[in-house]
Amino acid sequence: MIPFRLKRIRRRALVVAMIGIAAAGTARTATDADAISRLQDALPERSLPGLDALLRKALVSAPEVVMREWALAEAEANTLVARAPMLPRLETWVNAGATYEQRRDGAYEINGQTIQANDRDRVLTAVLFNVGFYQPVFHWGALAKNYQIGKLRQAISGRNIAETRRLLALDIRRRCLDLMLARNGLQIARRNLDRAGETYAQMEQLIADGTQAAAALDGPSRDLDILRPEARRQEVEYAMLRDSLLRLAGVTEADLESLPEGLPPFGQLDDALAMLVNTRSVAPSNTLAELKDQIEAERLNYEIQKTRLWPKFGLNLSVTQENRAPDNNVLGPKSLITSWNAFGTMNWRVFDSQETKGLQLASLNRLRALEVRRAQAEKQEGGERETEALRLQLQWERLKNTERDLARAQAGLELTGQDFANGWAPARAVEDARVHLANVLQQTHAERAAFASALAACLSSRGRDPAVNGGGNS
Repeated sequence: MIPFRLKRIRRRALVVAMIGIAAAGTARTATDADAISRLQDALPERSLPGLDALLRKALVSAPEVVMREWALAEAEANTLVARAPMLPRLETWVNAGATYEQRRDGAYEINGQTIQANDRDRVLTAVLFNVGFYQPVFHWGALAKNYQIGKLRQAISGRNIAETRRLLALDIRRRCLDLMLARNGLQIARRNLDRAGETYAQMEQLIADGTQAAAALDGPSRDLDILRPEARRQEVEYAMLRDSLLRLAGVTEADLESLPEGLPPFGQLDDALAMLVNTRSVAPSNTLAELKDQIEAERLNYEIQKTRLWPKFGLNLSVTQENRAPDNNVLGPKSLITSWNAFGTMNWRVFDSQETKGLQLASLNRLRALEVRRAQAEKQEGGERETEALRLQLQWERLKNTERDLARAQAGLELTGQDFANGWAPARAVEDARVHLANVLQQTHAERAAFASALAACLSSRGRDPAVNGGGNS
């Protein structure tokens, strides 16, 4: 028998342990949120105001987003259509006018005498109408399930807009960064072409002065032949990237003018990236959410198919006014008869040559296929997100090495400039160091852009893209 005091001590210890576990979980959640917030601050639009404005405009007015919104409007209308069979139906028709009847009996004989019959004509005027009211009463839940399918499809269309915006934000970021790199590459190509042209002109002057042989012009001439098409290629590539971005984002060229030449360096992100790799709680993707809704819709469809051969019940109320002749005598007097009707109805398709069975089997097979797809997607996405985070870390390490190369190139240019000032190095060495720095800077911009695109994709796949979520972390 455990003493009461010992029981109380154990109880207190258990409570303290539970509080500690909860506190640790809360601290971990707060740490994860802080890491996500730091990574969101490193996204390119946070340091490039022109890109931020472009994203906000494109995610509203891009043609692809507009088309998705129209698709959602269509899904909402189809939901109304799916709900309509559950509600009362009122129908009517009215015929108002006159009927002119002509009777031609012809001649007939009585006791050997031919008697000519009297022709009789008449005009009948009437207002004939029917007003019918029908309310489904019991359809084994088929009508309600069909309405639920409509709502599921509407939900899918709504999420497709968010998914379109998510993918569009990633694409616009990537294309903007590619455009900035292409613009820098074009500037470098033009600068190299101008430098080669100057070298060619200097060599021509040396040949004219007699200090160089005519064959010395072959090297500078070859350099010009190589650099001219390269500069032209860069111009064409820049124009193609710009035009494709304008079409995709639905913006104007003025919206691209505010984009800078490149990304600034990133801050310290090692701890945040390590936390991202270890994060397991991520939002379900649009693919999984859509598969879930498709499975539910197909399950409902299967239930609907099962009721096709079951009797359906309803209520029918109507009022009808029509012309009638007594004893079906078309020649006798006609009367306007108004009928008030109230019926309980049953509609039963008893046999349909296994059509229902075929529809059930088809629906069941679709359902099984969707469930297999969802299971595969769940396994695949978990591994992809972990691999994505690891690749982002590797991209970060590559970027840090490139930043070190940039620092060395900057230091090399400063030393060469000092050597030139002291008369220890020619002006050509300074120009070579400056060209080397420009090339390393372009490579650094490319690595920064690659890391920024990978970071945006990693956050986006976890549902943490602030451009899509309105700037929040959740």
